[in-house]
Amino acid sequence: MKLLIGIIVTLFVSVWMALALRQDPGYAMFSIGQWTVETSFAFLMLVLIALFVGFYFLVRLAIRLWHTPSQTLAAHQRRLQRKARRLFNLGSRQLAAGQWAAAEKTLLKSAAHSETPALDYLSAARATHHLSDVKWRRDLHLRKAEESPDADKLTVQLTRVEFLLEDQQAEQARPILESLHTLNPRHPGVLLWLARCYRQSGAWEPLQQLLPELQKQKVFGPESFAEIQRETYHALLQGVAAGGSLEKLRALWKQAPAPLREGDEAFLVAYATALCEFDAFDDAETLLREAINRRWNVKLVVGYGMLGRGNAAAQLAAAEGWLTQHGDDPHLLLTLGRLAKRCQQTAKARNYLERSIQIMPMPDAYQELGELLESLHELTHAGQCFHAGLRLLVGKPQEQQGVTLPAAEAAQQLQGPNPPPAPAAAS
Repeated sequence: MKLLIGIIVTLFVSVWMALALRQDPGYAMFSIGQWTVETSFAFLMLVLIALFVGFYFLVRLAIRLWHTPSQTLAAHQRRLQRKARRLFNLGSRQLAAGQWAAAEKTLLKSAAHSETPALDYLSAARATHHLSDVKWRRDLHLRKAEESPDADKLTVQLTRVEFLLEDQQAEQARPILESLHTLNPRHPGVLLWLARCYRQSGAWEPLQQLLPELQKQKVFGPESFAEIQRETYHALLQGVAAGGSLEKLRALWKQAPAPLREGDEAFLVAYATALCEFDAFDDAETLLREAINRRWNVKLVVGYGMLGRGNAAAQLAAAEGWLTQHGDDPHLLLTLGRLAKRCQQTAKARNYLERSIQIMPMPDAYQELGELLESLHELTHAGQCFHAGLRLLVGKPQEQQGVTLPAAEAAQQLQGPNPPPAPAAAS
């Protein structure tokens, strides 16, 4: 639109000047020494305009010729950069396709004239990382990436620790990551790799301190974070149980998140077992009993029978109180069998264990029954139970129904000296 207006105005002015000069072309005279030039003013203007245009184009041509070498060099540089981009795209495709050696060569060629050489060297290092026995070349590419003018030092360092962790060299990666964390305490990438480094090296206490920031920055998804949190506190609990004190154990329990203390049955059982290791039997029994009363769970029930310490008679009485609602639960029957064994109530223990096997054969139930029969000197039947339990462990289908001595026959044997009858298959 502006161009059209400019053309219209130019034409209008030109027509107006042409009409004005036609009526009065004017007169111009120049005198230089003995020379005198006379002409019309209109012709003089045309000559001056022509001279100006010619001079203008001569100046432009001179400028163009002056800049020709630099423009040629810039054009050549652009051509090399376009070639570098094509090579980078090709190298990226080769890298994605697993052509590590070809990708390394292509990316190194691209880096020579690339606008972002650091990215090329990082990609070349990633390709070399997958090749065996050439880790020195990978480290060389990383150094070149770090020395590039467009280098992002943090990105290069994170790539380096990624390679170290994949090579199971967490101890070498740890000081790098802790230094980066000091400078960038909220950077998600730094937090991510630092957490992975702590997990790989088994540094659970530092990882515990890192958990709040991991959650705040949403470094992991909800499920992944919950798994890391669970693994951390399980490992800490195991460490305290192995070489700590009762005070440290209880302090760790208070520090543990509520979902772990209330909803993780394995954590509850492990904590109760650790309490028993420090002779806090009543606390362990109360913890599991109250948890089972709040929410029935077979892991808690089995853990209750595995405590192995404390008042066995009271524990058996408490467990028998659950028979009213869960009398057909094989895990409860297994727990009752174990508790009855501890109370030396042999007939009752045998009855519970056989009922458990009849409902759902389990290797643990066979083991407990086998040990009980062995203590009663019924070695043949004990051996059959051990054999059946072993076959269950290796997944033999013919042991699905189990092999056990019926409870009625077992009670009869306990009352008389007659030799035991042959075992019958439980249905």
